[in-house]
Amino acid sequence: MMTDGYPFIFQMIDRSGADQFLIETLQYRFKSSRSHHAYIVRVERYIKHAYCLKFFDKANINSKNKFSIRTNTFEPRTIFYTLYHIMLDVLKRDESASFFFIGAEDEKDQLGSATRRFRVYKRFVSSTVSTRLFEHYRRDDLSLYVLVNKLHVDDAHAYAKEIAKYVQEEYDNH
Repeated sequence: MMTDGYPFIFQMIDRSGADQFLIETLQYRFKSSRSHHAYIVRVERYIKHAYCLKFFDKANINSKNKFSIRTNTFEPRTIFYTLYHIMLDVLKRDESASFFFIGAEDEKDQLGSATRRFRVYKRFVSSTVSTRLFEHYRRDDLSLYVLVNKLHVDDAHAYAKEIAKYVQEEYDNH
């Protein structure tokens, strides 16, 4: 067993939701040895090697709010380390990968400000992911965190702005 996360399994590549920006989705799963909850991790691969990490408790798979539901297992650190190791697995598959994630809203969040989930993610990522390999960009208004791969992106700021623009358009369309 990994000391900083749970063992995970790569399950499949799903191309069913593909569009002009989304190419495919890599799907992983892991199970908490502490709470015994199973989690699904969907890593959406977009154009320009941009990957969005999303995860949810498998028990909520059929809920339209699956990304917002709190599990109250009180093990975020171990779950985040598992996600970090999945991110490293994606980087092995695509050394040009950059990453982004959005902190989903829950019932206690205030409209127009960073979500509580995003603030927790931000603390973890800023202390765990090196700035040697990744340029870190945050947009609190979108609860968006972008990790731009410095080795494979010439203009990190423009790249992060492009992702933010895409995320903003997705928000506006929903």
